[in-house]
Amino acid sequence: MASVLILIILEFFMVLFLVLGYLIRFRGRIDFVAGYKEGRVRDAKGLSRVVGNSLLILGILAAVTLALVIIFPEKEVILFLLYAAVVVPVTGIVSVLGSRRYLRK
Repeated sequence: MASVLILIILEFFMVLFLVLGYLIRFRGRIDFVAGYKEGRVRDAKGLSRVVGNSLLILGILAAVTLALVIIFPEKEVILFLLYAAVVVPVTGIVSVLGSRRYLRK
């Protein structure tokens, strides 16, 4: 059986990323973006689209990882580490690089 702690952490990530991604992408809550300052952003809608989509992708991938952990409980640690140590940082870096074009020079 899969570790309860890993399941809880993945569920938490899934809900957190999906809710934040929805609020930023579809409700325009750009103020939830870390380091957001109104005068520094050229296109707030574009920035919310990039950051919101990145968070939604992270939430969906957390759900996929959660399902894989339930299906393959013997590989739970590897799956969790792949998500936490590879997927999250890579998606974060891509999001930061993609959001640079929406900042004022």
